[in-house]
Amino acid sequence: MQDELRIRNLTAGDTDGFRACLDVAFHETTTDASLRRWWQLLDLDRTIVVLDGDTIVATSGAFPQRLSVPGGELASAGVTVVTVLPTHRRRGILTRMMARLFEQAAAAGEPLAGLWAAEGGIYGRFGYGVATQVATLELDGGSPPPPRSQGADFTLELLPLDGAGPLLDPLWERVRAQRAGVPARTEQWWSGNVLSDLEDEREGAHETRLVVARDAAGAAQGYALYRARDAEPATTVEVLELIAPDTEAEATLWGYFRQIDLVGRVKATGRPVDDPLKFRFDDFEAAHVADVNDALWLRLLDLPAAVAGRAWAAPLDLVLDVTDRRLPANAGSWRLEASAQGDGRCSPTDRAPDLALDVAALGAAYLGGVSPVRLADAGRIAELTPGALARLDVALHTPRAPWTPEDF
Repeated sequence: MQDELRIRNLTAGDTDGFRACLDVAFHETTTDASLRRWWQLLDLDRTIVVLDGDTIVATSGAFPQRLSVPGGELASAGVTVVTVLPTHRRRGILTRMMARLFEQAAAAGEPLAGLWAAEGGIYGRFGYGVATQVATLELDGGSPPPPRSQGADFTLELLPLDGAGPLLDPLWERVRAQRAGVPARTEQWWSGNVLSDLEDEREGAHETRLVVARDAAGAAQGYALYRARDAEPATTVEVLELIAPDTEAEATLWGYFRQIDLVGRVKATGRPVDDPLKFRFDDFEAAHVADVNDALWLRLLDLPAAVAGRAWAAPLDLVLDVTDRRLPANAGSWRLEASAQGDGRCSPTDRAPDLALDVAALGAAYLGGVSPVRLADAGRIAELTPGALARLDVALHTPRAPWTPEDF
């Protein structure tokens, strides 16, 4: 029975039970090294376990994050390690864990929560909507580099991973200022996750390498992390992360991968869906999109704070009829206003609604990556006043697509 289940915070004595639960739920075998790495990253005060007797049967947690949003950033709960053993389904465990997570996020002042979903059918009922997507790009190796539009002069340097976080973080922050959906990284996240290169986590690939693009003054303007993987008929280079707020540095880094000897294919995962790479080539098919996948599922926990926390692209004044079964404080009719200067606010109103939608649809549209018109076409938004969809679409617009380059 549900009353026999206990929820509490993760403790230092839970390592074996925690690993066993994750391994069953995710169909994997977590090594000691991987477990130690994750244990150092987890916030034990924000990670919970559910016990049936002395056995851990479910887990969930959240990383306190700062997520870039249009015009700035907001505190966000980065939801992670969500599991329920198959022996304990249909007992309300996930509902209880989500309620606990929402309470902790509210106490921490986090108006947003985000996650990467292992299964798409799980989180919509808890108010999460798919707000960002990522593309996998592929191009042939051994060809001339992409042209540079300005002919800027950059040099390339291979550096060790160890201690590189302080050099790379300013570049990451500049990209966060350009695109919504990117979480900030702590020093611990750089060293313990991004630049960690455990052999048992490479899935058979060779060691991770770091290449940095420097301008004429020697300042770093972009970097890439990549691995080589043995394949037939020639080696594949896997670009794990390519970050370059300077577009010419980005072109230089792509050129680096086009000139590595003995490479048959370059495969870059986790790229923005509006990546300009294809347009760098005279041959438009030199690079192609191999796949597009859902990335960040976003949940608005505090609607007024979320509206006030982002910049709006156009003046707006309309009423949203919002449905939120999990957080009643978000539900009801809200007057959404945005000024010509980009400031936004929402307040309860008795005025007739212009649009009706649930909080998951609002989360999907919030970063500007999913058009309200598209959501309406899918039956997720009802337009009650003609023209309201178009006005909201314009106000949510961002110059670049939102992007979440890493999962958590």
